[in-house]
Amino acid sequence: MTEASKPLLTPEEERALVERLQRGDPSALEPLWRAWAELVYAAIIFPRLPQRDRAEEVLQQTFLKAWERIHTFTWQENGLLPWIKTIARNLVMDVHRRDQRGERLNQSFAHHQEQDAADWQRPQTRPDHLLAEREALDLRRQRVRDTLADERLNERYRRAIELRLFDEREREECAALLEVKVGTFDVLLHRALKRFQQLYVERYGEEGDALEG
Repeated sequence: MTEASKPLLTPEEERALVERLQRGDPSALEPLWRAWAELVYAAIIFPRLPQRDRAEEVLQQTFLKAWERIHTFTWQENGLLPWIKTIARNLVMDVHRRDQRGERLNQSFAHHQEQDAADWQRPQTRPDHLLAEREALDLRRQRVRDTLADERLNERYRRAIELRLFDEREREECAALLEVKVGTFDVLLHRALKRFQQLYVERYGEEGDALEG
């Protein structure tokens, strides 16, 4: 990000580039990059993610996502730049959420190791008890798989659960794969989990969050 200042686009030039992009012309993305990449990097991305390699990767993803979603953009008086800035902010937030999830996983794993060491030092912790817990967990997982395979569970519900909870994909990616908006996906997942829980209780007569563990 060391190039000289880029010339600003006039509203007419900007709108013409947007129209070219929406007609499927990827070459129109380069003038937008020249005009705004440094601004988006310096004003939006790097202050929130002050790690050069990761910030530059997010910058590239920002313009790529803008190209992929340009058909959803409706021209407004303030132009395309605020929309691109919003994409950049959301991508930075995704990075932080992944980092936090990874940190929680590391902490959970460390706690699990510490707890295991402490458990084995307790006289009341016997191999037969641990085996029973393992068998109960295996049974629960099998019941979850069987419930997901239940033909009464709508296929889109099943797919939403698998993408979000088992594949651990981001909400935006899940929505794109299911060809719906993010808000629609959130509603879909909520209904899917409610239906899954209903079927699980009907099959096994157990309350609680069957998808935990």
